[in-house]
Amino acid sequence: MMLLTGCATTKITPVQLSQGEKIQKVCIKHNPKVIVQNLEDIITSRLEYHNIVTQVYSGERPELCEYSLRYVAYQKWDFSMVLTQAQLILYKNEKRIGVAEYKLHAGGLLNPTKYKSNESKIEPLVDQLIGEIQ
Repeated sequence: MMLLTGCATTKITPVQLSQGEKIQKVCIKHNPKVIVQNLEDIITSRLEYHNIVTQVYSGERPELCEYSLRYVAYQKWDFSMVLTQAQLILYKNEKRIGVAEYKLHAGGLLNPTKYKSNESKIEPLVDQLIGEIQ
């Protein structure tokens, strides 16, 4: 039971594209409430790794952004800042088409991987969200 309280889980609903459809650009809505170090940069660079152009915006979604991504993330202090939860939601226009979530249960009580880098936690979420099909 104690081991279960310290685990991290991911829940992914990957994007399902139509035959021949490809995501070429994703606009990322800046979330000023998220203070997780480099989170927006990690998301941006991982999408670009998959040859997807990115644009960060504030306010309303730009008209030329068919695909957009919104995110939220939380962290806590545990000898260093530890990512405890993150959610990435991908939209086509205003319709949700994919979700990726990371959650560290019970603050990662017995989970030594909680101290791994934010990149090691977020990059797989992005990969699985877009289905690594790009």
